[in-house]
Amino acid sequence: MEAMDSLERDGFVVIRNAVAPALVSELNERIKRFKERNAKAAARNLDEHGRMYRVVNLHLAVDSITRLLTENAAIAVCDQFFGEPTSLYTSLYYEKGSEQSLHRDTPLFATSPLGRYMGVWVALDEVGDDNGPLMVVRGSHALPQIDVQAMRQQVFGDGPIDPMSPEGWEAYQTAVAAQCTAAGLSAEPVHVSPGDVIIWHPQLFHGGAAHTASRMRRSVVMHVTPKGMPVGHQDVFFEPGKSRASAPWRYYQRGDRHIARFKHVDFGHAYKVRTWFLRKG
Repeated sequence: MEAMDSLERDGFVVIRNAVAPALVSELNERIKRFKERNAKAAARNLDEHGRMYRVVNLHLAVDSITRLLTENAAIAVCDQFFGEPTSLYTSLYYEKGSEQSLHRDTPLFATSPLGRYMGVWVALDEVGDDNGPLMVVRGSHALPQIDVQAMRQQVFGDGPIDPMSPEGWEAYQTAVAAQCTAAGLSAEPVHVSPGDVIIWHPQLFHGGAAHTASRMRRSVVMHVTPKGMPVGHQDVFFEPGKSRASAPWRYYQRGDRHIARFKHVDFGHAYKVRTWFLRKG
């Protein structure tokens, strides 16, 4: 498959028109209605242009978003990468660019074994240079492995590891950035249209460009794994022996796909609202 060849060579692949235009339009309308029904819950998350930012697991309150898993031609690439059916672990919804610095996801998506995770970025708007395109460092997934055990000792010593440690995150991402510089690799933007999907390898160095335009840049990022795959954070990334044998959460089913079940929608990592409250709104 050409898409798998691109993924293995570059660390990412763009699947054009993977999601039907009608579904893109429906999702944008349903999310708009969600904001109107849940205006009070969403209010603190909105920027000066009324755009939501980094809403975690909105698909649990707007069920139609799960169709990006069940009606998405790009998911076949993930199935091939995993060698088994793809399931949805968590999602992020954006109406503006993430503007995140370049990073690898693996310290926050530490699967057992490592690398049983992928990012799936679905465009719901046109994305150009001025509204926060995804930035990718082509080939960064194939750089030599970093000695995370030595880094663990350097950062944490023999003490406990904070799953969300800023120090651990910064040490690892700085080391990857240095590798990219030494290898002559640099970031480039990916321009996409509504319905296009970007899939990236778990080891890809990527981030978000500045969003300088006032217009929307709606997108959904799905974090996908095989069903039942445990996902840890830095406590597992730097100390794999602490990983679980299986995922502790339950799943529900949409079509022939499985979706992890959680109780809250998280707005920008600032506050959480129970899913049942948002669904009845």
